[in-house]
Amino acid sequence: MNKSPIILFGNGEFPTHPSSLKVINNAKFIVCLDGGTDKLIKLGHKPDYVLGDLDSLRLKPHEYGCEVVELPDQTKNDLDKGLDWCLGQNMNDIILIGFSGRRDDHNMAALYSLRSFSDKMNLVIYTDHSIIHCLKGQSEFSVVNGQIISLIASDSKTSITTRGLGHELNNDRLSSPGHGISNVARMNQIEIESDDWIWVFLNHME
Repeated sequence: MNKSPIILFGNGEFPTHPSSLKVINNAKFIVCLDGGTDKLIKLGHKPDYVLGDLDSLRLKPHEYGCEVVELPDQTKNDLDKGLDWCLGQNMNDIILIGFSGRRDDHNMAALYSLRSFSDKMNLVIYTDHSIIHCLKGQSEFSVVNGQIISLIASDSKTSITTRGLGHELNNDRLSSPGHGISNVARMNQIEIESDDWIWVFLNHME
């Protein structure tokens, strides 16, 4: 199976930010979920696989010129079904694009899917506003001095330590869900360590 990161492309907000477009343009393998297929084609790319219950496709499945896999399970959303399928194919490095915007409930579900699968896969979400990770333990990120970095803990008891941010944390807990919002990078390399899962939002520079 392809060793480079694989794009899982959804039917959310149409990507326009240069960082997302660069990832798509450099991709060697793209898996589309249902209606995301037609959006990818509008960007001038063809999918390698199409997954889903196939009810949002503009064309008939055989007209896409790639392998189409029907995933009819209605107890899971499209993203969870897609990630389950990728796990079964030993695809463990996934960039998620097209899973934000349009509906707030879909946005929240995507974040919790990121949390649910991040202990089994290397996942990152690209949106038109940020790059989102869900991590536990120690991680380093290359950023831009002045870039806005936001942290949200999945549990209020989570202990977090940072290095390279304007408001550093030292084995601290976030006093409220909004306490970790809108921190600022003061170095080009930052470190974040936590003893439980947190979402890290690397907001795009204006």
